[in-house]
Amino acid sequence: MAKVLISYFSKSGNTKKMAESVAEGVASLGDVDVELKKVQETTIDDLRAADGIIIGSPTYFGVMADEVKVLMDKSIQCYGKLIGKVGGAFSSSGMIGGGNETTILSILQGLLIHGMIVQGVQKGNHYGPVSVGAPNEEACKECAQYGRMVGKLAKRLASQK
Repeated sequence: MAKVLISYFSKSGNTKKMAESVAEGVASLGDVDVELKKVQETTIDDLRAADGIIIGSPTYFGVMADEVKVLMDKSIQCYGKLIGKVGGAFSSSGMIGGGNETTILSILQGLLIHGMIVQGVQKGNHYGPVSVGAPNEEACKECAQYGRMVGKLAKRLASQK
């Protein structure tokens, strides 16, 4: 069974709500193991064990929050061990133009450097789900859809091991 890790940092609760919606989307597939963890509790072993890794962060100065960057920096311990795993990202911000896309791209850069396969989105927010302020119903729906997309790809790739 494929395993998808959703790791997030949330100060206000907005990114947490998004993470829960992403997890619901993955879980809706039925035969994928979903693990939802705060980024501060995510270990290197968690990264190694997952077939898919989705990371969520609020936007801090147009990039990922420090707490997420700490995990990215620690992930050097598993450099070369995440190749071929599926990656994705999502973000929340306080305003339109608040840096959601640049935050997602800062996370995706780290995942790509690890050799991961990034799931893009054709319809919607192309780099991954975003929310301006508290996620509304539309943002939560997009998060769930993104979770399903990443979960399906992780499941397909895990079955070819």
